[in-house]
Amino acid sequence: MNEVKQDCWSLLQPSDVAFPFSWVGHIPFAMWLVCQLKPNTFVELGTHSGNSYLAICQAVKHHQLPTRCYAVDTWQGDEHAGQYDNSVYETLQLKHNERYGNFSTLLRMTFDDALKTFDDNTVDLLHIDGLHTYEAVK
Repeated sequence: MNEVKQDCWSLLQPSDVAFPFSWVGHIPFAMWLVCQLKPNTFVELGTHSGNSYLAICQAVKHHQLPTRCYAVDTWQGDEHAGQYDNSVYETLQLKHNERYGNFSTLLRMTFDDALKTFDDNTVDLLHIDGLHTYEAVK
């Protein structure tokens, strides 16, 4: 069993939190998990305003990990998040590119289209937060 790294217990304050706030309560755990696992590749399916994704990128940067991060979303919305305009993506892109663009990529596409971006068995940590139906997740 891996030993728990003590430096992972120090909680970072997330730099960015935006509406919707539904995922914010999980940020400390996500940051701790990234520190513990030190994934080579992290992928998030469904990013919306970026609360979880930017927090994970912040943890990667803070802990100076070699992780490559990818956010996959159409940034058009869905039946659970609602439909939204391009400003959600543009706001996220500005924050993201300035702070994390050197190790992170926003992939504006469907999950199915993104599949060909990654070779089998190359994603070490996957966060699924897209459309919340069984069929979509499957």
